[in-house]
Formats: sequence, structure tokens, C-alpha cells
Amino acid sequence: MNLKQILAKAKNTDNLVIGSGALDECGSLLNSYWDENKVIIVADTNTWKAAGEKLSVSLKSGGFEILPPVIFTVPPFLLADYENVRSITSEIDKHPDSVLVAVGSGTINDLVKRAAFETGKTYMCVGTAASMDGYCSSGAALSSEGRKQTMECPAPRVIIADTDILETAPPESSAAGYGDLASKLTAGADWIIADFTGDDPIDSSVWEIVQPRLEGWLSSPEKLAAAEPEALSRIFEGLNFSGLAMQVLGRSRAASGAEHLFSHIWEMSGHLGADGNPVSHGFQVSIGILCVTALMEEVFSKGAEEINIEKAVDIYPSWPKRAAEIEELMGALPSWEEYLAICRKKHLEKDQLLRKLQRIKGGWEVLSSRVWSRLPSYREMKNSLRTAGCPISPEDINLDRQTAIKTYAKAQCMRNRYTILDLAYEIGILNDCAMGIQSNSEYLYR
Repeated sequence: MNLKQILAKAKNTDNLVIGSGALDECGSLLNSYWDENKVIIVADTNTWKAAGEKLSVSLKSGGFEILPPVIFTVPPFLLADYENVRSITSEIDKHPDSVLVAVGSGTINDLVKRAAFETGKTYMCVGTAASMDGYCSSGAALSSEGRKQTMECPAPRVIIADTDILETAPPESSAAGYGDLASKLTAGADWIIADFTGDDPIDSSVWEIVQPRLEGWLSSPEKLAAAEPEALSRIFEGLNFSGLAMQVLGRSRAASGAEHLFSHIWEMSGHLGADGNPVSHGFQVSIGILCVTALMEEVFSKGAEEINIEKAVDIYPSWPKRAAEIEELMGALPSWEEYLAICRKKHLEKDQLLRKLQRIKGGWEVLSSRVWSRLPSYREMKNSLRTAGCPISPEDINLDRQTAIKTYAKAQCMRNRYTILDLAYEIGILNDCAMGIQSNSEYLYR
């Protein structure tokens, strides 16, 4: 499936343009997809310097009326806070006959995405860094009243990435993008597991958008670290194809697995970097990838004969006992009660568990083979992430190793989406595997 075919299936995004000098195409694209002649550019002080100011001059010379831009001052770190959405919607209310152009990456895009939704508009996004897959994903991760949540809103109608601008982004932004794209490897392995157990069958057309292309997109981490335009273009394309896959599927399974659950736990726990600022999504996910790959190795190092169905069924808790465990694990997190409802849906009766484990054990070698056909080894994954400039140990993101180990049990409670965490939990070995990872000097160390 080529880009044109993918865009035809996508729910919100009509065009994706990547290349040197792509910024110069913004005017013609605005004319093609919008009737409005007035433009509100939203940026922060860094992205305004990188692309916003040039874009403003270019559009003005092309006959557009450039309204006063919304420019967020950084530093301090720009927060994906709902209050910042209101700053944008207030400008739109003054100029309802305008079109929005977001100039930036994750936070700017999420703020504009929600503001456009609330005012009934579509918008254009000019990406300034190959840093995350959220450019063309639906929904925006925003904090409101101290709680981070994914708010409803469509993806941008048009996305533009000028590789001349991507080259100027901080190296850590591109590295974060590499980490986010590499997470599709573990997410793919998780989907294979969920397909095998019957919990979430693979949609082959969506699978084909991302999984067969990953090796090529991720093939040159050293070139990405050197900010070579071709490598930046590949990463940006991969990230946006991942977002388009989520649009086509209508949910994030296509690009998100257990590795993202680790990141969500840390974000919700208020985790900050050594500089006191939030750690980038891609860097948190990089550590999540290594946590998950280590778990995959621990789980699938076992042969079918080591799966003790009788013991697994015996130790599987009743719902009241499980509810008490969830409160102990998740009680310190905001709105933790929602995880009770999630885990209640996942909780099996013992006869259901018995039948499921019999199927899993019977096909264990096949499942293991399918997983490793998609997933590099822990060592290979670690080396690729390191070469790209990603963190490779919890300490690299100001997180102690013990906290990372404790996250396995918490992350399993996060979503009603079947992953390696659920497989290990149902087999009755999740805690043992986490302890095995803790005692192994190969895992989660530099």
C-alpha cells in the first residue's frame, strides 16, 4: 500500500509532504485544501525562529493575510496543558474566518489539534522535528486539572516536513523520534501475541502500513545521529505512517504496545528529568522498549514444558483479591479507580483461564517463533537505540532501576489491550520474570 492509498483510507489527513524546501509548498497547499485567506500561526519561540517566521513571510508574499501569531515563550518548558488550548481558541474566536497552522512538534501539535476540534476547524501542521508519531494520530495528550488524558480531536488535514528544518532540530529530538518509531517493533510483537491468543486479531491491511517498512526506516541510526537529511526523512515518514495506521484502524494498537504503558505510568507519576523538565515521550518509550524486550526474552526463553498450567490457575487471584492488589499498585496515581474497571474486564474465570492456557501451551513454539521473527534481541535493540542517541538505562532519564522493575506490575493494569504483560501475568510468571530481569546484569544497565 503506497502513501496515496494509505491517505485514501485515513480518516482525517489528506496529504503528507516531506522533502527539502517543502515549506515553500505551504501556500499552494493552503489554497488547495482551505477557502480561508487569513492564517493564524501557532508556535513557540524556538519553532518560530526555526520555521514560523519564514513561513509567515512566505505566506504574506503569496497573498495571505497573516494574523497575529500565537507564540508560546520557551523556556520554561511548554506544557501540554489545557489552559494553553484556551489561548489558541480565544484567538480563533476573534477571527473565525481563519485557518490554523501549527509550527512545531508534539506539544504544539496537540494544543492546536484540540483547539481546532473545539472550534470546528481543520488545520495544517508544519513539523519541525522528527520526534514522535503524534503528528497525524487522532487525539491529543493534554493535562487538565492535574490529570493527563487523551482528548478527542482529529489529526491535521495536511502535514509538511521540510528536511532543511528537520536538520536544525536538537539531536535529542530526532533521537526521541527514533525511539518512538522503534517502539513499533515491540508493539508489533505484542499484536502477534494478542492475535495468537484471540484477544485482538491482526488487521493485515493496517499491519502492512508499518511493520514491513520498519527495518528500512530504522536501518541507519548512525546517520540519524549525524542529522543526515535522508535519515531524518525516513524517520519522519515512519512516524507519520504509524500515525496514519492508527487513523485507518481507529485506535492506537497499530503503533503502541506494552512499551507505551511504561511511559504512561512514569508520566502519571510525575517523573521529571535531571533538569526538572518532563522527559520526552520518545526517551521514556526507549526505556519502555528495553523493559519489554527484556520481558520477551525472559518469557520466551521458557519451553512449553515449563508452562505449569495447574500452578498458574491455582495462583490466579479471585476478583476481590485482585481488586485489592490493584489498589495497592495504582492507588497513588490520579483517578486510579479507573484501573479497577479496566482490570475487571480483563479478569478471567478460572475455567476460562484453563482453556486459554491450554491453547497457549499447545502453540507455544509457534508463538515464540512468530514473535522473534519481528523482534530484535535485547542486545541488538540496545545497540541501535544507543547509536541513535536514545537513553539505554533508566538512570539516563533520571529514573532508578528499581522503579523501572516495579513498573511491570503497574503497567499490566493500565489498558484493556493484550500485551506480553498480560501473557506473562496469565501464565503466572510476570513477577518471576521481573525478578529475573532485576538480577540479570545484562538488562537495564548501560
